[in-house]
Amino acid sequence: MIEIVGSIAISIIQSILFYNREIGISMLLFLTIGNGIIFYILYKKNKIENKKALLWLIPILLLSSTYLIYANRTFYIANIIIISILEAIMLLALTGKKEGVFDLFTDTISGYKEGIKFTKEKVKEKINIQAKNNKKIDKDKIKKVCKSVLIVFAITVLIIILLSSADSIFANIFSDITDMILSKINLNFILNIENSFDVILRLIIILIIYGLSLSLIMQIQKKKQEDGKEEIEEDTKDKQELTIKLLLVVLNIVYLIFCTIQIGSLFARIDLNSETFNYSEYARSGFFQLMFVSFINLAIILKSSKYNKKMVKVLNIFLVIFTIIIVISSMYRMHMYEMEYGLTYLRIFVYIILITELIIFIGIVKYILNTKFNLMKYSFITIVSVYCIINLVNLEKIIVSKNINMNTGEEGIDYSYILHIATEDSYNILEKELNKGNIDLYEESKITNILLNILYGNKEMSWQEFNISKWNTLKNENKIQELKDKEEELERLVKIEEVTSGNSNIVYYDIIDGEEYEVRELDSVGGDAVWEINRTIDNGTRTLKMNTITVTTPSKIKFFENGLGFIEKPTSIYCGKADLLVTHDFGKTFEKVEFPEGTFSLSDPNGKKWEECYDYFYLPTKEEDGTLTVLVSGGYEGGYNGGKTRAKYISNDNGYTWKFVSEIWK
Repeated sequence: MIEIVGSIAISIIQSILFYNREIGISMLLFLTIGNGIIFYILYKKNKIENKKALLWLIPILLLSSTYLIYANRTFYIANIIIISILEAIMLLALTGKKEGVFDLFTDTISGYKEGIKFTKEKVKEKINIQAKNNKKIDKDKIKKVCKSVLIVFAITVLIIILLSSADSIFANIFSDITDMILSKINLNFILNIENSFDVILRLIIILIIYGLSLSLIMQIQKKKQEDGKEEIEEDTKDKQELTIKLLLVVLNIVYLIFCTIQIGSLFARIDLNSETFNYSEYARSGFFQLMFVSFINLAIILKSSKYNKKMVKVLNIFLVIFTIIIVISSMYRMHMYEMEYGLTYLRIFVYIILITELIIFIGIVKYILNTKFNLMKYSFITIVSVYCIINLVNLEKIIVSKNINMNTGEEGIDYSYILHIATEDSYNILEKELNKGNIDLYEESKITNILLNILYGNKEMSWQEFNISKWNTLKNENKIQELKDKEEELERLVKIEEVTSGNSNIVYYDIIDGEEYEVRELDSVGGDAVWEINRTIDNGTRTLKMNTITVTTPSKIKFFENGLGFIEKPTSIYCGKADLLVTHDFGKTFEKVEFPEGTFSLSDPNGKKWEECYDYFYLPTKEEDGTLTVLVSGGYEGGYNGGKTRAKYISNDNGYTWKFVSEIWK
């Protein structure tokens, strides 16, 4: 009966901790409590044969703690699988069973019916004992009453659901009643009348977990089975020995040539055939191939080491040496490629796999010299240890920190990749980089965008989902508006920088009153350019195409508040004269501004008319009081009076009317 009680407890705890929740502290709690229940059952049943197996709890609890500490999801699914495998290994070792992990999983699933049968027998046994103690109990009446209650309950629930769907007032009333009752008895986590399917699904999951838990507990209590040992026949070994020796000799010769080339061309960077040798491309084309070769060598060494011959051992030692050189070469190729294109999860996994392989080769050398050495145990412990380490060091922080602080090649820093992988774990690193003060506008804009993305994705957690990284980042939620404003300003400055540098087809960009104005050059032929004027509204969610206009190539444009804008439009590419066009409807329409004639006071027109002297109208500037000022010259490159003077006009009504102020010195 203790197995049934324990399985019920495990299934209910699983539902409370995990149902409809993200994994957080819940994983650590579940494994701690669940293992405690299983160990207690095994202890009471005297099924524990190897207490040293409890050491497997160390990697199990370390891996489960990553859900509490870190926010990145790289190992989110993988850790569930690895923890399940480690749990199976621990339970098998604890009870002295020799079955494999896969067998335990399949037996647990196939033994589900056995658990149901066991439950029925125990319940029936309890009922029979109760019946003996109380002869007045009528089994038929009990069955009849239980059946009636179940039928009534099912029909009632169904009717309530249908009525609630049909009438919102009834649904609200009934919801209030059930909420009050549930709050009193504190069973909200079991029943949710507003979502009956959710309740049914949760109950089904509880029953499944119960059945699997009971089946697992029953399977690990069964008597251990002796596995027969397979031995290689001597005649078969003799037949294969020649093949193994020949293979080892040939491979060692091939690897000797290959490693000589590696040391020369890669490590010493000697290339006699090309002056434009690209090391990053050379690296990219090789590290995966070399990694696979090292795996093949590993398999050959393990296979050939069964032949306890001196010649085989010597050849295997040489093969190990060559394989180590190949592994180091693969790592070096990866390093060159990483220096050019940055660090990613895939690239760091290659490093980890190769380093793990080098550690395993230490055990392989010992195995070659002494075949009694337990290489499988050594390798398995090494792999599990490395896996736990890479979970705890938080690879995301390493990748993000490395990428934003490195001098990459022509490709530059891949901020889109950082945006894709960055979680709350990287927030402090990115914020520190942003606050350095010596980064360019583009980098500052990208990092601000990543920080905002992290904060937008962060949400309030239930106690089951508690995570240290997420909890620390929640403290920065008050910075969202500040970062949002900064992102908009940086985006504006970056695009303005692109405009001034001429590195894009953007002629003009600015953010005014929270709205974006962007003018793109669609085409440019024979001194004329076609501009497309776009305006983005509703917090950047809607872009409106305002106008497509043809102007001379040197033209300039500028917008102000309330849809006011101007185009400085030279009459030719030589910029001898320029009209000023104005729009009051965000760029939908433009019309030429007509300026009144002024008075010469600082220069001698020498008989020329005013409009012949001052005929190049520049884009206006706006004062704090709203006054618009336009300066006029006699040509962009000087023109009238050698460009020493300007005519000054102002407007106090947003450019509808203009008046002459004075002639001024440049």
